Amino acid sequence: MDNMPYSKYLFRFIGSIILVLTAESIAQEKVALVLSGGGAQGMAHIGVFKAFEEHNIPIDLIVGSSAGALVGGLYAAGVTVAEMEKMVVDGTIEHLFIGRPKRSDLPIWKRDELYLGNLSLGITNRQIVGSSGLLDDKLIWKELFLLSASADYQAGWNFDSLYVPFRSVASDLRKQAPVVFSSGPLANALRSSMSIPLIYSPIQQNGQLLVDGGVYVKLPVEIALREAPDFIIAVSAEDAPDYRTEVQGLGGMFEALNSRILASGDSVDVLGWDYFFRVPTGGHHVLDFPAGVALMEAGYLAGNRAAEDLLKIFEERGIETRRILNRDAYRNALEGKMLAFILESDDAGFDPEMIRRKLKLPDSLRFNRQKLDDIINDVYATAIYKAVIPSVDRMGKTITLTLEEKPDITTRGRVEISSTGGLTLFTRTDMPMSRFGGLVQFDLAFGNTSGGGQVAVYPVSYHKTGARLPFSIRPAIQASTRYHNYDLPASVPLADRIHSHEVSIHSASIGGWNRQMLLYGGVRSDDPGQILSARSDFDFPEQFAQTMPFIRLLFKEDHIRRDLPSIEGWKIGFQSDWIWQDDIVVSQNHIWTTLGGKIASGWYGACALDFYSGDRNLPVSMMGQVASPKALNEKYYMYMWAEQVINLSFETSHTLLRDDLQGEIKLNHSRFQDPVWSGLEQYENKGLSALDISINLLTIVGKLSVGWSFSELENYKGTSWAQIGITL
Repeated sequence: MDNMPYSKYLFRFIGSIILVLTAESIAQEKVALVLSGGGAQGMAHIGVFKAFEEHNIPIDLIVGSSAGALVGGLYAAGVTVAEMEKMVVDGTIEHLFIGRPKRSDLPIWKRDELYLGNLSLGITNRQIVGSSGLLDDKLIWKELFLLSASADYQAGWNFDSLYVPFRSVASDLRKQAPVVFSSGPLANALRSSMSIPLIYSPIQQNGQLLVDGGVYVKLPVEIALREAPDFIIAVSAEDAPDYRTEVQGLGGMFEALNSRILASGDSVDVLGWDYFFRVPTGGHHVLDFPAGVALMEAGYLAGNRAAEDLLKIFEERGIETRRILNRDAYRNALEGKMLAFILESDDAGFDPEMIRRKLKLPDSLRFNRQKLDDIINDVYATAIYKAVIPSVDRMGKTITLTLEEKPDITTRGRVEISSTGGLTLFTRTDMPMSRFGGLVQFDLAFGNTSGGGQVAVYPVSYHKTGARLPFSIRPAIQASTRYHNYDLPASVPLADRIHSHEVSIHSASIGGWNRQMLLYGGVRSDDPGQILSARSDFDFPEQFAQTMPFIRLLFKEDHIRRDLPSIEGWKIGFQSDWIWQDDIVVSQNHIWTTLGGKIASGWYGACALDFYSGDRNLPVSMMGQVASPKALNEKYYMYMWAEQVINLSFETSHTLLRDDLQGEIKLNHSRFQDPVWSGLEQYENKGLSALDISINLLTIVGKLSVGWSFSELENYKGTSWAQIGITL
């Protein structure tokens, strides 16, 4: 009986707590933020989040489609606005979407593939297959996983348990209906929602063919309504399409198609929101990822104006503003945690233990983003797999890499059109010799000025002892042929065509991820069309009477992190050749180095040194040639043979209108000793100076350059040139 009063007070206390919690739940209304797609225009949503955070605008649910799903999903995973801004500023977002990795993500022996396109043709099971998207998604899968894996574990694959509850919208082309993701791996939900038709490959899973969420739901307000929020903020980061504008050409049709698919629609077309605003994206198109900084700023300005309106509305409705919560649990939940590590594939003949032994992969590892990034890059470096899709299981106990093999034969290409060099088509074809090692590689170039072909057989993969270890062996057999055509004045017919042929064996390849040393042994020969020397003591024809054995030593050290035009990092290399002909040994040595980095805000600089020294009895095509100026190099290529050449070039680049527009100035000075053409004798002691000025426009499909070359060789009167490089 004595305990009754205490029980009475206890029940009253519990009841009071329930009443307080109930009152708070009634006062705390649920606010949903709905984000549109828009491709690159969706980067404006980052600015909106920044403005909302500064004004403490509450967000209890995020619903996104396409780019809205990407930005909203990363925010829901605990990625901060500052982190997303950095990804835009340092080019990470652009690299992701364009599908071209940084040089440092590729082993040194594959970095020339940066200049090949993403579109490919392949043969699998005797059927020709092509790319189902313009851009590669390798980097998207990897980066989305690294950014979201900890949040997946913390939330247990339940999107309601993320830092902010989240819904992602994709479109199923088979059922012709939207698909809403509310659970599962977050990376899979984001990648499915951003599969812009014709740009990225669709996702095929569970009988569904998933593409961009904007195909059926442009601004997913109706998806948010299913979650019964009290207040919906709808944001469009897509300029309203002008239906009166006439569409012209294939490019216009492509842009119109994606604008209609990704357009979020006017506010009158979408019902159910409580507050709607549009971010004016200034005419930046759906693939204008280099304009990310400007788009974020536009989102920030529009978000600030909207936030001021919302604060007034919230005050009237009694909706409380809230400060952001700590994100650490969602960003670092897996860091340092020991997980099992497995490999899998849909191919029944796949042997995960073979590839594990080959790459020396562990059975388990501690979660570390950089370590996982390195492992995935190692797997791609084998050139066997077209996609590596990482995931963490719901319980956070296992990391799985799902590997998708490349077709049996794969071909990619690039086109260059130059006012001085004509049209040239470059292709590379890879044909794996087996699932776990060996490769046959064909390189072909077709052009009216120069071209050729090369076939290389690599019976052992570079990963025999591990790509990132200091020692690995890659024997190879290589055969190549090259040709150069010249349209020279009849008064000085030095040569109208030169063929060069070479067969070699790579006796060893020693190096690591950024270092390579190769030792070649083989034979070569040169076949000129017409030779007429300006010097009687330089006898060209005799040196082509026989095949010439040679030994070549090649070393490269490449620590360039960012590529042209904004070079960051350094590289150095040298090549020495010893050639036997007519019972004598002639030699040449070639040394080069490049150093580049950021000079000031928006400015980059690079300095390059290129030095050549060789014997006069070398084959014509192997002698030193001035590498610049560009127009004169191609016009006077055969005039510029020399036994010693030094080129020192300086380059500076700066963003002018957008991140993809650069201006370059290159100064060059070459010194000639004992020139083989009498027209260069006046430069023998003082050297030859030249200047290149160029403007380059870089896009996701290639590079357009226009420039002017000035040289003492033409009394600085100047020669203009233009070049287009297409890398689809």
